[in-house]
Amino acid sequence: MPTELVLLSEVELTSLTIIRAGAVDHPNGTLIEYRGGEIRQLIDDQGRALLSVYRTRPVAVAREAAAAIVDPPKAFGLWTDLAIPFGDPTAGRAVAQAIADAVGGVIKDRI
Repeated sequence: MPTELVLLSEVELTSLTIIRAGAVDHPNGTLIEYRGGEIRQLIDDQGRALLSVYRTRPVAVAREAAAAIVDPPKAFGLWTDLAIPFGDPTAGRAVAQAIADAVGGVIKDRI
Protein backbone atom coordinates (compact mmCIF):
# COMPACT_ATOMS: atom_id res chain seq x y z
CA MET A 1 0.00 0.00 0.00
CA PRO A 2 1.12 3.57 -0.48
CA THR A 3 1.89 5.53 2.66
CA GLU A 4 -0.60 8.36 3.21
CA LEU A 5 0.61 11.45 5.02
CA VAL A 6 -0.70 14.93 5.66
CA LEU A 7 1.22 18.20 5.76
CA LEU A 8 -0.38 20.67 8.15
CA SER A 9 0.82 24.23 7.76
CA GLU A 10 -0.06 27.88 7.54
CA VAL A 11 1.79 28.32 4.23
CA GLU A 12 0.55 27.00 0.89
CA LEU A 13 3.05 24.90 -1.05
CA THR A 14 4.49 26.03 -4.33
CA SER A 15 6.19 23.87 -6.94
CA LEU A 16 9.42 25.74 -6.24
CA THR A 17 9.23 24.84 -2.54
CA ILE A 18 8.76 21.15 -3.42
CA ILE A 19 11.65 21.20 -5.91
CA ARG A 20 14.03 22.90 -3.47
CA ALA A 21 13.10 20.58 -0.61
CA GLY A 22 13.47 17.52 -2.83
CA ALA A 23 16.84 18.71 -4.10
CA VAL A 24 18.34 18.33 -0.63
CA ASP A 25 18.60 14.55 -1.10
CA HIS A 26 17.72 14.31 -4.81
CA PRO A 27 19.48 17.16 -6.65
CA ASN A 28 18.74 15.62 -10.06
CA GLY A 29 15.08 14.91 -9.31
CA THR A 30 12.18 16.14 -11.41
CA LEU A 31 8.78 17.53 -10.48
CA ILE A 32 5.92 16.45 -12.73
CA GLU A 33 2.57 18.23 -12.56
CA TYR A 34 -0.78 16.68 -13.47
CA ARG A 35 -4.25 18.18 -13.82
CA GLY A 36 -3.03 21.75 -13.93
CA GLY A 37 -0.92 21.37 -10.80
CA GLU A 38 -3.57 19.67 -8.66
CA ILE A 39 -1.22 16.70 -8.35
CA ARG A 40 2.56 17.05 -8.30
CA GLN A 41 4.97 14.13 -8.18
CA LEU A 42 8.65 14.25 -7.31
CA ILE A 43 10.69 11.69 -9.25
CA ASP A 44 14.32 10.76 -8.51
CA ASP A 45 17.06 10.61 -11.14
CA GLN A 46 16.34 6.90 -11.71
CA GLY A 47 12.71 7.61 -12.60
CA ARG A 48 11.29 6.34 -9.28
CA ALA A 49 8.40 8.23 -7.76
CA LEU A 50 9.33 9.55 -4.34
CA LEU A 51 6.30 11.56 -3.26
CA SER A 52 2.97 12.72 -4.64
CA VAL A 53 1.71 16.08 -3.40
CA TYR A 54 -1.92 17.09 -3.80
CA ARG A 55 -3.36 20.60 -3.86
CA THR A 56 -3.35 22.37 -0.50
CA ARG A 57 -6.79 23.07 0.96
CA PRO A 58 -7.93 25.31 3.79
CA VAL A 59 -9.23 23.53 6.88
CA ALA A 60 -12.86 24.49 7.41
CA VAL A 61 -13.60 22.40 10.51
CA ALA A 62 -10.41 21.71 12.49
CA ARG A 63 -12.10 19.12 14.74
CA GLU A 64 -13.07 16.96 11.77
CA ALA A 65 -9.65 17.29 10.17
CA ALA A 66 -7.91 16.41 13.44
CA ALA A 67 -9.94 13.19 13.67
CA ALA A 68 -8.36 11.95 10.42
CA ILE A 69 -4.74 12.11 11.57
CA VAL A 70 -2.52 10.69 14.29
CA ASP A 71 -1.54 13.12 17.06
CA PRO A 72 -2.90 16.36 15.54
CA PRO A 73 -1.36 19.70 16.50
CA LYS A 74 -3.50 22.21 18.37
CA ALA A 75 -3.81 24.61 15.43
CA PHE A 76 -3.37 24.47 11.68
CA GLY A 77 -4.98 26.27 8.77
CA LEU A 78 -3.97 24.32 5.66
CA TRP A 79 -4.09 20.63 4.79
CA THR A 80 -2.00 19.00 2.04
CA ASP A 81 -2.37 15.31 1.24
CA LEU A 82 0.87 13.49 0.45
CA ALA A 83 1.38 9.92 -0.76
CA ILE A 84 4.52 7.81 -0.88
CA PRO A 85 4.23 5.08 -3.54
CA PHE A 86 4.52 1.38 -2.82
CA GLY A 87 7.78 0.10 -1.35
CA ASP A 88 10.25 1.53 1.12
CA PRO A 89 8.89 4.89 2.34
CA THR A 90 12.23 6.18 3.71
CA ALA A 91 13.16 8.51 0.83
CA GLY A 92 9.60 9.81 0.47
CA ARG A 93 9.31 10.55 4.18
CA ALA A 94 12.60 12.45 4.08
CA VAL A 95 11.32 14.61 1.21
CA ALA A 96 7.99 15.15 3.01
CA GLN A 97 9.86 16.28 6.13
CA ALA A 98 12.07 18.62 4.10
CA ILE A 99 8.94 20.18 2.58
CA ALA A 100 7.36 20.58 6.03
CA ASP A 101 10.55 22.18 7.35
CA ALA A 102 10.57 24.61 4.42
CA VAL A 103 7.08 25.91 5.22
CA GLY A 104 7.16 25.57 9.01
CA GLY A 105 4.61 22.74 8.95
CA VAL A 106 4.33 19.25 10.41
CA ILE A 107 3.91 15.84 8.80
CA LYS A 108 1.31 13.50 10.27
CA ASP A 109 0.18 9.97 9.39
CA ARG A 110 -3.37 9.52 8.13
CA ILE A 111 -5.61 7.25 10.16
